[in-house]
Amino acid sequence: MALGSMAGGLAAFTFLPTALPLGWQMIAAEEKLALRNTLATARAGGWLVRSGGQTDSRLLLNTDVDWLYAPRQNLRLGITEVDHLDIDALCPLGESSRAASHGDEMWAISCYHADDTGPVLTGAHLEPAKQAQSVMGLVLLLSIPVGLVTALGILRLLAPLGEVTRSLARVGAGERGVRMPHTGLAELDDLVERLNAAAREMEDREDAILGRIEVVQEMARLVAHEIRNPLQSLELLTSLIASEEDETERLEIANSIHQEIRTLETVVNRLLRESAAKGSLRVQRQPGVLAPLVEQVVSLRRPQANGRGIRLGHGVLSTQALPFDQALMKRSIENLVLNAMQAVPDRKGEVMVSVYEDRTWMVIAVDDNGPGVSEELTDQVFEAHYTSKESGTGLGLALVKGVVEAHNGYIRCTSSPLGGARFEARIPLVMEEESSEHSPPHIGGG
Repeated sequence: MALGSMAGGLAAFTFLPTALPLGWQMIAAEEKLALRNTLATARAGGWLVRSGGQTDSRLLLNTDVDWLYAPRQNLRLGITEVDHLDIDALCPLGESSRAASHGDEMWAISCYHADDTGPVLTGAHLEPAKQAQSVMGLVLLLSIPVGLVTALGILRLLAPLGEVTRSLARVGAGERGVRMPHTGLAELDDLVERLNAAAREMEDREDAILGRIEVVQEMARLVAHEIRNPLQSLELLTSLIASEEDETERLEIANSIHQEIRTLETVVNRLLRESAAKGSLRVQRQPGVLAPLVEQVVSLRRPQANGRGIRLGHGVLSTQALPFDQALMKRSIENLVLNAMQAVPDRKGEVMVSVYEDRTWMVIAVDDNGPGVSEELTDQVFEAHYTSKESGTGLGLALVKGVVEAHNGYIRCTSSPLGGARFEARIPLVMEEESSEHSPPHIGGG
């Protein structure tokens, strides 16, 4: 607003110098017109004198001439004092017109000279100061709209610039969705496009950073989950090894501890190295049998189950070999068993693990006699962070789903013959040509 007012005032001020040439031209035109009028009146007066017509003050009524003087006829119209006039200088032979000053006044004086009647002089009062004032008034009057138009034009130009400045401040403050419409001014529209592009680029970078943060957070949760459950088993095994007197049993428990630590180290390292870098879990398939893994998990978790009075065992265990990632599959079976143990009641709980063939699939089934899962939640339980337990993280089943799908398989939740839930993971017996090692799915659930 201040800049627009200053620009308008400056435009009005620069318009004022035009008053000088304009005033000069108006004064010159006024003087020229007065000289014409006085000369015409002098001619008319001379003609009347020669013709013997009546010459009186009526001759001056319809003209802008102030006086008429004919010395030889002693004719004076409009003036009483003419002694100050230099007749010889003002009225040579013939006719003439000139501007002359007398005191502080300016006069336009013309003379018509006839041999028989002598000179006839006429005069009109000139007021250059008044003309200059009129010109200045006119210029001042014109400078007002010039200043207003200039000020409005500057404000029209500055309004979008002010909006650009405010938008830049909003973008700098981290506000999202800041966009400016086109202003209709080509130069400003280029600036607006740059602003909008900068805002979009900032949002894209922010989204990329947030995406990376989410990946890091996801990996931190997965690593924490995969460490927490084995630590519980290790804590129980270390308590058992301290109280076990049989040397053979102590060696078996110690071997279980070492094996669990190695498996845990393998899984955590791969989660950190591969999932964080690629956003997915890459399986390393090797031919093997699932039955020993189930036996290890059941043996490892049996002390914990016995402590709660839960019956933990396994049913039929197929010895059919198939390609799979042993470390990840063992953790998946353990997560399924832990999930079932957390669902069943103490003293009356029962968890059963089975592995069997179903045409082209190897099925890993974990049954329990817990409350089961309602039909509307059978898909939701595999989503990351979903949990119905107070101390749960919602990552165990999501991790299992990711591992199974990375083996080109699938997992589902149904009703169990034991009365609770049955989690059934199906893995193909033969690895497909387009292995998931090249394009594995994301480990997250959903």
